[in-house]
Amino acid sequence: MTNPPAGPDLNTKLPGYKMPRDACDCHVHVIGPVDRFPFASEARAKAIEAPKESLEIMHRKIGADRCVIVHAGTHGNDLAVTLDAMATSYRQVRAVAKVEESITDARLLELTAAGFRAVRYTPALDGKPVDRDAVSRIADRIAPLGWHILFLFRGNDLPEYAEFLSSLPVTCLLDHFGGIDPTGSTEQETYQVIVELLGKNCWIKLSAPERLSSEAYPFEDITKIGASIIKAAPDRVIWGTDWPHPSVLPPALTNDGDLVDLIPAYTKDPALQRKLLVDNPARLYEFY
Repeated sequence: MTNPPAGPDLNTKLPGYKMPRDACDCHVHVIGPVDRFPFASEARAKAIEAPKESLEIMHRKIGADRCVIVHAGTHGNDLAVTLDAMATSYRQVRAVAKVEESITDARLLELTAAGFRAVRYTPALDGKPVDRDAVSRIADRIAPLGWHILFLFRGNDLPEYAEFLSSLPVTCLLDHFGGIDPTGSTEQETYQVIVELLGKNCWIKLSAPERLSSEAYPFEDITKIGASIIKAAPDRVIWGTDWPHPSVLPPALTNDGDLVDLIPAYTKDPALQRKLLVDNPARLYEFY
């Protein structure tokens, strides 16, 4: 029997590292409560609940003044839970949508006004390759809106898509370190492809290190790769927690205060920390 997701450690630690004002957590999910926002299917029925109130509490503790909600597949393409969290937040919030290709241009404009700035594709979770034709059609439609596309790859899948990503007319954001294998060095093909793409139309997100690392906290294998990425392309890197950590299995609870304390492992330079946490997210997500 498969264990249910563990989710976050609800006793969020007060981090030792103090994030700068207007710091942004660029990857969180809001899930439920199910009595208001039904889950998409029976297969999703065992998902954890992570309501907006819990998210706000966690962010006040770690010092994240801004955030980006990545709409959770738990709710399918019904964006109601994410729209509600955005509309009722006391702070600046942006979001990433899951959409069907049948979405209308009018609806895309509505979502833009609400604060959506991207769509997401998750081949690492879907178990099937990216539909390149469908993605290209969506890219053409969202380009005038200034949206980008978030891609979740796994392992060494990224290189086969490199040429395709660089051909798209929008910015592409590589989720969770581009799915790189942290046991490999910076000489591995996936790392080289990441750096090449960051010189073109791609950005990358340093998020969910516990999903990738082969080591216990402080996840030195993946943080070293993150540090190298920041040195290679400091203007194309953002940071996120992946709260409530829906893919982490018991007993490996993730404490978001611990994740904040990893930021100096990525870079000790205050100017680069500000780019990672404030300036880069502000440019990509149009925080004003």
